[in-house]
Amino acid sequence: MLAKIWNLALLVILDGLRRHALIALLVLAFLLETGGLFFFQFIPRDIGRASADFILSVGWLTGLLFLLFHAIQVVAWDEERRTIHTLLARPISRTQYVFGIYLALALLLLALNSVLAVIGYGILDIIQKSVKPTYFTSLSVGYYALAWLGLYLIELMLLAVILLFSGLVRGGFKVLLLSVSYYFICTGLPVAREAVKGDGGAALAGILKGMAAFFPDFSRFDFKSLVTAPPGRPLADYVGGDCLLAAVYIAVLLTVTAIIYQQRDLQ
Repeated sequence: MLAKIWNLALLVILDGLRRHALIALLVLAFLLETGGLFFFQFIPRDIGRASADFILSVGWLTGLLFLLFHAIQVVAWDEERRTIHTLLARPISRTQYVFGIYLALALLLLALNSVLAVIGYGILDIIQKSVKPTYFTSLSVGYYALAWLGLYLIELMLLAVILLFSGLVRGGFKVLLLSVSYYFICTGLPVAREAVKGDGGAALAGILKGMAAFFPDFSRFDFKSLVTAPPGRPLADYVGGDCLLAAVYIAVLLTVTAIIYQQRDLQ
């Protein structure tokens, strides 16, 4: 079973590289990240934090573009071009198809984030050496890697949601609209919970809290502020619970997606 999933993942990865989707995003992100070398000159103070935020924001934007305009197309094109019928005509189950597609796109995302993280760290290192220590007090490799891990976990959860929506509706544009709406709900719920916390609306607060089971709080995985912070809590304190939460969420979504694909009429 694992061999079939891996072989399918390789096909999707090679298809993505052949269409130059990853290369085009890397070039765009590289140009934006190197722009940080000029961006920091306009910041009067706290250059380190602003530069780190800029680099990680570019990484997040690049990952989001990959998800919305490549990952969705991969699944949509499989149906529109009847590629899915060719794949499922082979000795591969629909469950293996779901996990194979997810694995391929997750690995492409990992490659994309890894390259951008290395480039971004080099740019931050150059900026740190170009200014006085007062303006860029610290640059932690561990916390920098943690910040990118947080971005990657968010992207993996969104990828699982995209696959779920692709099983529920037909058409890439519909999946795109649902995925964007889902992302905005996830980012808006924490703000809504804070807004009703002091208003005495216990019922509404309970509903909003319960919605976190379906719309996770992505701010839990936002570690940008730690990149330039002095060493503090061990990395394990941040990684353990959040990684487990993301893993459980992804596993549940992929299981539900596999069940949907088992019952779905692909004609």
